[in-house]
Amino acid sequence: MTRKISVAALSLSVLCVGLLGTGCKVLKMAAKTQKHAAIAYDEKTGGWGYSYDQLTEDLAKSAATSKCGTCTVRLSWNQGCGALAQSETKRDIMTTATGATRLAAEGAARAACVGAGGGNCKILVFSCNSTK
Repeated sequence: MTRKISVAALSLSVLCVGLLGTGCKVLKMAAKTQKHAAIAYDEKTGGWGYSYDQLTEDLAKSAATSKCGTCTVRLSWNQGCGALAQSETKRDIMTTATGATRLAAEGAARAACVGAGGGNCKILVFSCNSTK
């Protein structure tokens, strides 16, 4: 993961120098607006991991799985929030959703779970990118 960050930083530096410094501010602002996140889950152990405010989708996925070595990524997104819901009675029914806010993401994940026949569904994990 450190190598990917170094390559991204080096690329940004080379681009800034190539633009004679005029585009650096614009590039930095653009990088700040790209916020990626991910949720990882292991249904056998119940372990989970999440990430937020990452520069790329790959970094978000890597950060989420690093918090739970046996987890697999269930959802990744850019901007906003994401949530993972599971049926309380039918453990094999698990759904994910995104939304502009935590409430929207959780509501969409629960609704998808219920719609899949899950009955009573609960949120197992959520994550939100920062808004700044």
